[in-house]
Amino acid sequence: MSSPINQARVLFASMPDEVFNDWLVERIKSAGWPPSGPRWNALLGGYTPETWATFLWSQEELDLYDLAYSEEAIRIIKGLSAARFGGVDNAYASIEGSPERMRRIYQHIKSTKKLPGSVVLIDGPPWEIIDGCHRITMYVGWVRDQELASGVDRVQKAWVARPPRNAQA
Repeated sequence: MSSPINQARVLFASMPDEVFNDWLVERIKSAGWPPSGPRWNALLGGYTPETWATFLWSQEELDLYDLAYSEEAIRIIKGLSAARFGGVDNAYASIEGSPERMRRIYQHIKSTKKLPGSVVLIDGPPWEIIDGCHRITMYVGWVRDQELASGVDRVQKAWVARPPRNAQA
């Protein structure tokens, strides 16, 4: 019998290796396989695994600041931002490793003007953030800060997943 990761790789054959290895493998290890339940539903943006298998993928350069994000994505960005920049003790403040992750992202932007890696989005509007909430939160905070804004490139790399026209999340 093949491993859960191999089973997922077969199902998501069209998913770019970078997305599969950097995002999905970690989720399979932490949430199990095959996907079921509310955690997987949230991780997959409400789409079924079978629908994900039909997504078309492209790597694009986007101005992540000007995208019209979904209500859920905005809620996450605001929550992470309040925890990181406002010192608010909310659910996002207790994410394991979050402060360290934000510091690493900050240092990467400071030295390269780019986010580390490519974020993963579902095409919009509204745009759904599948992987990269911490990175986009740091990026948005950086762009909003008048003194820091020139220290980050507005255009960043993203993997964009496009569901079939008739797909329902």
